Amino acid sequence: MYKTSKETQERKDAKRQLIMNTAARVFSQKGYHNTSVKDIVEEASVSIGSFYFYFKSKEELFEELFVTISATFQEVEDRVLDTGRFSLAQNFTRVIAATLWMYEQHRELAKIMLVEAAGVNPAFQKMRMESIKVSSGAMERWFTRFAASGSANIPDVKAAALIYVGSFYYLIQDWLESEQELKLTDSGYALCIYSLQALGITFKEEDIRRYIAEVLEELSQGDEI
Repeated sequence: MYKTSKETQERKDAKRQLIMNTAARVFSQKGYHNTSVKDIVEEASVSIGSFYFYFKSKEELFEELFVTISATFQEVEDRVLDTGRFSLAQNFTRVIAATLWMYEQHRELAKIMLVEAAGVNPAFQKMRMESIKVSSGAMERWFTRFAASGSANIPDVKAAALIYVGSFYYLIQDWLESEQELKLTDSGYALCIYSLQALGITFKEEDIRRYIAEVLEELSQGDEI
C-alpha cells in the first residue's frame, strides 16, 4: 500500500496553506463575489489543477477559512484568559478587548465573512449563526459559573448571554459597515463598563482601562496572528 512520505505530506500541507493564505488576502482586497479561482491561483502562483486538488470550489475554500479564523479567535481568547491569576472583571475585560483586537486586525476579511458573503449565501449564513450559537453557549456557561459563585447578579443566564452576544455582534457589524476609519478597540472600554454594570460585577473604572491597555500591549507584541 502506498504511503505518503513525511516530506511529501509537508509539501502538500504547505501548498494548501499557501492557497488559503493567498485566498484570504485576495478576498480582502477584491471582495468575495469579485474574486475568482483564477485570481487566487494567479496570486499564489499555482496551477488550477493544484487548487482543485485541495478544494472543490471557491465556496469550500471560503468555508474552511471561516472555520480556521473562528478557531484562531478562540485560541486568542484562551490565551488571554487566566482564571488562576486574574479577577472576574479582569478576565472578562481581557477577553472582550482581545476579541475586538482580532476583528480589528482582520477587518476586511471579517467584513466579507460577516456582512457580504454571509448575507447572500445560505451556507455561510448558517455557519455564521452556528458561530453565534457557540459564542452564546460559552457565555451562558461562563455566566452560570458567575451566578453560582455569587460574584455576579444574573437572574437569567441564558437571556443575559443572548443579550450580551447580540450586542457584541451588533457593535462589530456596525463598525464593519462604517465608512469612518475608527478603531474597534476604542469601543472596548464602554462595552466592558456597560457589561460589567449589567452583570452586577464590582470593578473600578481605572482598572478596566488598565486591563484593556495591558492585554492590547501583550497582543501587539506577541506572535503574528
